[in-house]
Amino acid sequence: MSPSLHTTDIRPTQFFITSINVDLLETSRRQVEYVELRVGSRTLAVRHVPIPSKSLSETFIPGIEVSDDEQCLVSVHCCHRVIGIIGINKKTVVDLSFAPQDIALSPNAISGKRTLRLAEGKLQVVVSASETLYRPETGKLIPFSDSILRTCPRFRLLIMGKDGVGKSSLIGRAFKIRSLRFYEACQRQDGIDTELIFQENDKVVLHNSRNPVPGTSNNVEAFLARRRSMPDLKDRVHAVWLCLAIPRANEPLFDEDTKKFIERRRQILGDIPLVIVFTKLDLVVGGIEYEAFGNGEDPEAWYLEERLRNELEKSCIQPLQRLAGTDIPNVAISVQEGYESTIEQLLEVTAGKVDKYVANEAAMAALMAQRASISLKLSNSISAGKKRHWRGLASGSKFLGYTLKDCLDVIHTEIVSCWNFEDPNRYLVSDQFKTLMLNVVANTDTRDFPDSDVEDVGFGLAVASAIIGIRGTAVRVVLPITANIMLVGWAHDLYQYSGTASSQCIAYIVDLTAIMQILFLLMPQGHMTIPTIKLAITAYSMAGINEVHSRIRDHYENPHNVLALGGRDHTLEMIVQLIKETSIKSEELASLRAGLGDLGKLQRDDPRYGWDDGDD
Repeated sequence: MSPSLHTTDIRPTQFFITSINVDLLETSRRQVEYVELRVGSRTLAVRHVPIPSKSLSETFIPGIEVSDDEQCLVSVHCCHRVIGIIGINKKTVVDLSFAPQDIALSPNAISGKRTLRLAEGKLQVVVSASETLYRPETGKLIPFSDSILRTCPRFRLLIMGKDGVGKSSLIGRAFKIRSLRFYEACQRQDGIDTELIFQENDKVVLHNSRNPVPGTSNNVEAFLARRRSMPDLKDRVHAVWLCLAIPRANEPLFDEDTKKFIERRRQILGDIPLVIVFTKLDLVVGGIEYEAFGNGEDPEAWYLEERLRNELEKSCIQPLQRLAGTDIPNVAISVQEGYESTIEQLLEVTAGKVDKYVANEAAMAALMAQRASISLKLSNSISAGKKRHWRGLASGSKFLGYTLKDCLDVIHTEIVSCWNFEDPNRYLVSDQFKTLMLNVVANTDTRDFPDSDVEDVGFGLAVASAIIGIRGTAVRVVLPITANIMLVGWAHDLYQYSGTASSQCIAYIVDLTAIMQILFLLMPQGHMTIPTIKLAITAYSMAGINEVHSRIRDHYENPHNVLALGGRDHTLEMIVQLIKETSIKSEELASLRAGLGDLGKLQRDDPRYGWDDGDD
């Protein structure tokens, strides 16, 4: 049968890739390091394995859409030890391509699900696909975060600037995407149209432009014109970062192409926010300090800060204002330790401009995607909760007809989605973790843990002290916390408004938000592990739970704390107040982490340590 007969027998196809499985025969000397999936111009870094192995598996929820005109490519990156040369690993890449028609021709089709097998030598790749996208059941409670992600599943950012200005390091800091992987992806990209999506944080899609040069594959103007004309918010560019190294020794700030781009920014960008990012601030600070101390001076901190402001004004702000006026937001940043507030400022400015000029959904997607600022995570989580399920808790109108567990599940998913941890094993939405959380809020009686003076020392310090106390003298890293199914049977009852049901929902919101903050403290990098989760729950139980649950109990024992028709939502106010009181501040995060010492052991996801075991 000729190829033309094959194609004419097949209707136009559209599939959703749901999983990829890679296997090498045991007789092969190669091992898998990581896999990339390319769909059309979109490049997705599927997964890196911590230790090279013979297999790799990845599942995509809800699925990766593949249209009938998009060619697909699976690149399997392997390594093997060179015989006779100690310590030398040879790298190889196996590329296996396929088209949607290949999936349609696959003989394995059950209920719209198909499996395509690709092979080369001792390597086999199995691609699973579905003809339909997974959607929630009708009548289910839908998290507000799902509404956001349906409209804008990823924050789409164009990052511009010459090689060497620090784009890769900035992306690593802002979104916790490994900077080397971003750099390598930029080197391989076909041009600015290439979508860079990384499995470790798939809530952001990046486009990279080395320089705004017209008439090339890197033509920013043509790219932005195409994107601006796209009808769906998810496909349009939401913000642009133009990165410029802070000049030294009277160097010019702009080259000619960058000048032209900034001068014509309104025609090129329309409403897309542009933020100028002045990079390598630490080098300027170092130069000022070296000059001051080298001259035998011992200047006060205010003097050094004044010198820095003057230097930035002269070398960055004034040249920018002479070129473009005062309406372009700009932030001077460094990716080095001690400059975390500069990255937070950049993210806050960006989200604010996106909210004002693009769409609130895109701004919330940006705040979900970022992984640098605990304060922005917290405010975004509160904002999402207030828009739907937290408001009106006292009346219970949104939850009538559902079990209490249904209500807590949607609250749980909403909060976890906003924090967007690297959680490839989905521990944070697992039944085991949800059961542990139900244990935590099983009642609002105070726990059998010593009281901590949260107000006196601050929640962050109380948490850090608890963590140090747990790990300091004992061999056991995490206190075991057993998932007690009998204890949480109440959660399966139908929701009926009562002080008890409302207090349990409030406790769940505040407790889970506090634990998310502790996880942020414990996880500066790497993927989520069970020991980390259990340590966070234990630390919260020791540092903050007594105060929170006592406050909730006292609230419902007061007959005046009832939502009057048309009155203020005191319950919502209490939730927000309790969250703010049990918050870890951005400015204290670095010092708290430094006081905790080496957190590397928490990154190891040892299968010996499960949900019900102590972690030695």
